[in-house]
Amino acid sequence: MQKAEILWMRIIGVLLILLGLTLFAVRRITYTTTEKVIDTRSVDLTAKRQKSIGIPRTASVLVVAAGVIVLVVAGRKARG
Repeated sequence: MQKAEILWMRIIGVLLILLGLTLFAVRRITYTTTEKVIDTRSVDLTAKRQKSIGIPRTASVLVVAAGVIVLVVAGRKARG
């Protein structure tokens, strides 16, 4: 059971590092929502609106750091 736990910790650590590097490269995440503008019995008018979320660099660095910490802890568990 110990080896499986260490393996999962390593996988999670690598995934966190990859996620952090991706967030570091992508400054904004843009998505589209559909909103009802007019809603009456006879007419339903909707509009598509683009929204975006800015990703701070500190969040990216923290995700990478969390991944590194998970990898270090997994390495220590594997040794002793």
